[in-house]
Amino acid sequence: MSFGHTHDDASAQGEMDLGQIAGALSRRRRIVIGATLSAFLGALVFVNVVKPRYTAEARVLLENQESYLTRADKERDPAAAPDAEAVQSQIQMLTSRDLARRVLKSLDLQGNAEFDPLADGMGLGAKIGVMLGLARDPTKLAPEERMLEAYFDKLLVLSPTKTRVLQIEFSARDPDLAARAANAIAAFYIDIQREAKRENARDAAQSLSPLLADLRERLAKAEAKVEAFRSRSGLFSGANNVSIATQQLGDLSNQLSISRTAQADAEAKAKLVRDMLRQNRVGEIPDVANNEMIRRIGEQRVSLRAQLALESRTLLPGHPRIKELQAQLADLEADWRRAAERTARTLENEARIASARVENLTSAMEEQKRVAGVAGADEVQLRELERAARVLKDQLEADSAKYQEALAREGPKSSPADARVIQRAVAPPTPSFPKKVPITAFATIAAFVLTTGSIVAMELLSGRARVAGPSPLAAPPEEEALEAPPQVRLAAERRELAFAELEEEPRTTAIAASSDRRTPELEDRSARAPHSSVVGRIDAARMAALSVKVLMVGCADAEHSFESAVTLSRSLARRGLAILVAADAEAEGELYDRLVPDVDRARPLGLADLTSGAATFAEAIHRDLDSRLHVMPGGRAAAEYDQEAEPVLEALAQTYDFIVFVTRDYDRAMFLAPSFDIVLVSGGEGAAEAIIDELARAGVSDAFLLEEEASAGASAA
Repeated sequence: MSFGHTHDDASAQGEMDLGQIAGALSRRRRIVIGATLSAFLGALVFVNVVKPRYTAEARVLLENQESYLTRADKERDPAAAPDAEAVQSQIQMLTSRDLARRVLKSLDLQGNAEFDPLADGMGLGAKIGVMLGLARDPTKLAPEERMLEAYFDKLLVLSPTKTRVLQIEFSARDPDLAARAANAIAAFYIDIQREAKRENARDAAQSLSPLLADLRERLAKAEAKVEAFRSRSGLFSGANNVSIATQQLGDLSNQLSISRTAQADAEAKAKLVRDMLRQNRVGEIPDVANNEMIRRIGEQRVSLRAQLALESRTLLPGHPRIKELQAQLADLEADWRRAAERTARTLENEARIASARVENLTSAMEEQKRVAGVAGADEVQLRELERAARVLKDQLEADSAKYQEALAREGPKSSPADARVIQRAVAPPTPSFPKKVPITAFATIAAFVLTTGSIVAMELLSGRARVAGPSPLAAPPEEEALEAPPQVRLAAERRELAFAELEEEPRTTAIAASSDRRTPELEDRSARAPHSSVVGRIDAARMAALSVKVLMVGCADAEHSFESAVTLSRSLARRGLAILVAADAEAEGELYDRLVPDVDRARPLGLADLTSGAATFAEAIHRDLDSRLHVMPGGRAAAEYDQEAEPVLEALAQTYDFIVFVTRDYDRAMFLAPSFDIVLVSGGEGAAEAIIDELARAGVSDAFLLEEEASAGASAA
């Protein structure tokens, strides 16, 4: 027998039959058309009966309105633009209850049925809610308070992405009321911002007023301490805010420098005159030459020398006239020298006077230094007092400027709001709700899609819209079928017919309602087989659980129970992830041919190796080469694994949708049967019914017989 079908057959299983779906939609077209038409008419009636609602829109731009003229600090840059958090904060302000009360009071909506719940009186439901304490009595609330709920339902404030614009939308049945409400909200919002700034300025002025009074008092005390200490220590200030002691010390220093310069000059001149006198160069001395008397003597000397020269031409040196002139010239020379010596003595006296003055100034300066040194400590203390007074004065001036600024900003025009209206709301010409065309179209399309989807879902859940595809044990090609023995062809035909009918009608007795192709032998056996809805039972169990575990027990006379398990497992593999656990080594001949194609024919790892710890799940699970089925053989180990099989089954149930466990061991089957959802028994009717009765006594109720129709012929094929 062929162990399965080809890959092309497997890929065709489980696909949707579009023709079947189209037929189902065609058969139920009246339901689809009726539901769609009903939705269209209902939406049309709704959009024409419901009262229209109009939405007006006003826009406010958030920006800093401070200018150079309104800022107190002219050098300070204006505040930065508001960020995303600031924009959201302003949205919360627009939706505050205080702003809502102002708007409702200005709009005078008391008695408006759209906003005032008491406009038409209290309804029965409202009275019952008040009596039960579930709602507040609106008659005991202020008019604005009881209208807040309707007001907030009709208000929407949002900000477009990446902008600082606040979009104020207000809905009402009256378009003029909607526009007036949106504009009122924007106006009161700006007024609240201005009031907040004025309130801040007022609070600042009130807090600065006592502070200024305290600063003035402290400054007066500090300045009084400065003046008292100055008078007590004598540290009066002179020119350029310098203390008198320091100023006197500077004057003495200047005078001492001048006196020392004069002394040095007089001593130098006197020394020079003495040197010139010793060298008989009196005429070259500047001070002597500039003397009036010396100049007259010099003139007389020149005149006498001229007369002497004139007389010497006619008179001899011994002549009395010549001697007289020479005597006069000698007297003039003596007078000239005496005048020079007198000048030298005068300069020496001036040098001595300058020296004495330097000594006096030096002693006076030393005394003044001592006085200035004594006054240094007092000056340090005085500067500390002056510094404290200056700090108080600076603080007083700064706080006074802030106080004056706060007083100036209390005016209504001096505190601009940080927002301005860039678009005023106007009465909308068209209602915002209902949108007749979109609502009608959406309702119609939704009804059509939901109705159609429901019909398609019903077809898919029922399984009628699935392509059955070729049978797992389909007949071989025509050439091979002609060569096969008659009993082989009959077995393949019967098995294909049986499983095809089971997949098409999973919840009916497929064998009893099969087509005319079945032989009398098959009809007789199916009449005795209450298990004909195998796939239907497994599908029903799959709907109630995440994983279905099926135990297939082969009796002693069941020759091909393993092949039946393979056929069923491959059928389930087309519905989900399935695994076949073959626990008996004697039934694995064909399985080894599929899993181990090499020549050594080594037995693959399986369940016994997994339970003994000699293999992992990845090593114990193998892939069927002709389908999506996973297979776990019995394994190489010889250990008993009945006790460890239950944890393995629970682990497999976490991964696989269908688990088929096949065994011919009676004791193992009786031990593991309570852990399975469905138990299938194959073999002779007597032995199988005995096993089913034994399982029923053990508490397993969902166990039934699985016929093996010509399994030997199918295996040979």
